[in-house]
Amino acid sequence: SSLTLVCPCCSHCRTLPAAMDLRDIPDRWKRFNPETPPYKYFPNRTRKQTMVWSWMAMAGFSAFGYLLAEIVERQSVGKEEQIKEYARQNASIEQVTMIKNQSEAFKEIMMRARRQRLGLPPQAHGSVDMRDPFDE
Repeated sequence: SSLTLVCPCCSHCRTLPAAMDLRDIPDRWKRFNPETPPYKYFPNRTRKQTMVWSWMAMAGFSAFGYLLAEIVERQSVGKEEQIKEYARQNASIEQVTMIKNQSEAFKEIMMRARRQRLGLPPQAHGSVDMRDPFDE
């Protein structure tokens, strides 16, 4: 004489059993073998096989990534020269001066940072007074 309850959200849902007997629940721990856990994929593998395949996968993907990085690096060296040549041929004078000014600004920033890292004082600016070199 088990009672059934109606789902609280609506009356159209299926009915739920009111009480469950613990004898109805299968005891899965009696069937559990620690050497072959219940994996979802490839269920008959052992723990050692899982470990070996995991290490092999890590090594394989690392090697694949390294080789891919090497291939991309080798391809980019040739493209770098090609892009430099293309830029030399097709850049306008304004673009060339902008690039040169930007690289000089970066160099100045890096030199300032290097002086600061070495503990040197910031470079003193030169005098802006104009004087005649022949007037001594």
